[in-house]
Amino acid sequence: MTPQTARLFARVAWIGLILWQFAWLYLLPVPLGKENLTFALVMTVPLLIPLPGILQLKDRALIWGAYLALFASMLGMTELWTDAAERPAAGLQLTLAVAFLFFVARATRRRKD
Repeated sequence: MTPQTARLFARVAWIGLILWQFAWLYLLPVPLGKENLTFALVMTVPLLIPLPGILQLKDRALIWGAYLALFASMLGMTELWTDAAERPAAGLQLTLAVAFLFFVARATRRRKD
Protein backbone atom coordinates (compact mmCIF):
# COMPACT_ATOMS: atom_id res chain seq x y z
CA MET A 1 0.00 0.00 0.00
CA THR A 2 1.43 3.34 -1.00
CA PRO A 3 1.43 6.25 1.45
CA GLN A 4 -0.99 8.17 -0.77
CA THR A 5 -3.46 5.27 -0.78
CA ALA A 6 -3.13 4.96 2.99
CA ARG A 7 -3.89 8.69 3.33
CA LEU A 8 -7.05 8.27 1.26
CA PHE A 9 -8.21 5.32 3.37
CA ALA A 10 -7.39 7.29 6.52
CA ARG A 11 -9.56 10.15 5.30
CA VAL A 12 -12.48 7.78 4.68
CA ALA A 13 -12.03 6.16 8.10
CA TRP A 14 -11.92 9.58 9.80
CA ILE A 15 -15.11 10.79 8.14
CA GLY A 16 -16.75 7.48 9.01
CA LEU A 17 -15.61 7.81 12.61
CA ILE A 18 -17.09 11.30 12.94
CA LEU A 19 -20.40 10.31 11.37
CA TRP A 20 -20.67 7.06 13.29
CA GLN A 21 -19.78 8.57 16.66
CA PHE A 22 -22.46 11.25 16.33
CA ALA A 23 -25.03 8.73 15.08
CA TRP A 24 -24.20 6.29 17.87
CA LEU A 25 -24.27 8.81 20.69
CA TYR A 26 -27.27 10.83 19.53
CA LEU A 27 -29.38 9.15 16.85
CA LEU A 28 -29.50 5.48 17.89
CA PRO A 29 -32.23 4.47 20.32
CA VAL A 30 -31.36 3.72 23.93
CA PRO A 31 -30.57 0.00 23.82
CA LEU A 32 -27.94 0.56 21.11
CA GLY A 33 -27.03 4.20 21.69
CA LYS A 34 -27.15 7.02 24.19
CA GLU A 35 -29.65 9.48 22.63
CA ASN A 36 -27.82 12.32 24.37
CA LEU A 37 -27.08 15.42 22.29
CA THR A 38 -24.75 17.02 24.84
CA PHE A 39 -22.62 13.89 25.15
CA ALA A 40 -22.58 13.46 21.38
CA LEU A 41 -21.39 17.04 20.84
CA VAL A 42 -18.73 16.85 23.57
CA MET A 43 -17.34 13.67 22.06
CA THR A 44 -17.69 14.58 18.37
CA VAL A 45 -16.72 18.26 18.14
CA PRO A 46 -13.03 17.61 18.98
CA LEU A 47 -12.89 15.20 16.04
CA LEU A 48 -13.76 18.12 13.76
CA ILE A 49 -10.62 20.09 14.68
CA PRO A 50 -8.17 18.29 12.34
CA LEU A 51 -10.83 17.62 9.66
CA PRO A 52 -9.74 20.38 7.20
CA GLY A 53 -6.16 19.10 7.22
CA ILE A 54 -7.28 15.48 6.95
CA LEU A 55 -9.43 16.36 3.95
CA GLN A 56 -6.31 17.90 2.39
CA LEU A 57 -4.31 14.75 3.35
CA LYS A 58 -1.75 16.70 5.39
CA ASP A 59 0.54 14.51 7.50
CA ARG A 60 0.43 16.78 10.54
CA ALA A 61 -3.38 16.74 10.63
CA LEU A 62 -3.39 12.97 10.21
CA ILE A 63 -1.09 12.64 13.21
CA TRP A 64 -3.25 14.97 15.33
CA GLY A 65 -6.24 12.96 14.24
CA ALA A 66 -4.47 9.83 15.44
CA TYR A 67 -4.13 11.33 18.91
CA LEU A 68 -7.86 12.07 18.94
CA ALA A 69 -8.64 8.62 17.54
CA LEU A 70 -7.03 7.14 20.64
CA PHE A 71 -9.74 8.78 22.73
CA ALA A 72 -12.42 7.49 20.37
CA SER A 73 -10.95 4.01 20.64
CA MET A 74 -10.98 4.26 24.44
CA LEU A 75 -14.68 5.16 24.34
CA GLY A 76 -15.36 2.22 22.05
CA MET A 77 -13.35 -0.19 24.18
CA THR A 78 -14.98 0.96 27.41
CA GLU A 79 -18.49 0.58 26.04
CA LEU A 80 -17.60 -2.72 24.40
CA TRP A 81 -16.36 -4.02 27.74
CA THR A 82 -19.13 -2.67 29.98
CA ASP A 83 -22.42 -2.51 28.08
CA ALA A 84 -23.65 -5.67 26.38
CA ALA A 85 -26.48 -3.85 24.57
CA GLU A 86 -24.06 -1.41 22.92
CA ARG A 87 -21.46 -3.96 21.86
CA PRO A 88 -22.22 -3.81 18.12
CA ALA A 89 -22.11 -0.01 18.09
CA ALA A 90 -18.99 0.12 20.26
CA GLY A 91 -17.33 -2.51 18.10
CA LEU A 92 -17.87 -0.42 15.00
CA GLN A 93 -16.49 2.64 16.82
CA LEU A 94 -13.40 0.73 17.86
CA THR A 95 -12.95 -0.73 14.37
CA LEU A 96 -13.10 2.70 12.71
CA ALA A 97 -10.66 4.22 15.21
CA VAL A 98 -8.16 1.37 14.86
CA ALA A 99 -8.48 1.42 11.06
CA PHE A 100 -7.70 5.14 11.07
CA LEU A 101 -4.67 4.56 13.31
CA PHE A 102 -3.45 1.76 11.04
CA PHE A 103 -3.76 3.84 7.87
CA VAL A 104 -2.09 6.86 9.47
CA ALA A 105 0.81 4.66 10.56
CA ARG A 106 1.15 3.38 6.99
CA ALA A 107 0.85 6.87 5.49
CA THR A 108 3.29 8.72 7.72
CA ARG A 109 6.07 6.25 8.40
CA ARG A 110 9.52 7.23 7.26
CA ARG A 111 11.30 4.89 4.89
CA LYS A 112 15.03 4.39 4.88
CA ASP A 113 16.40 5.08 1.42
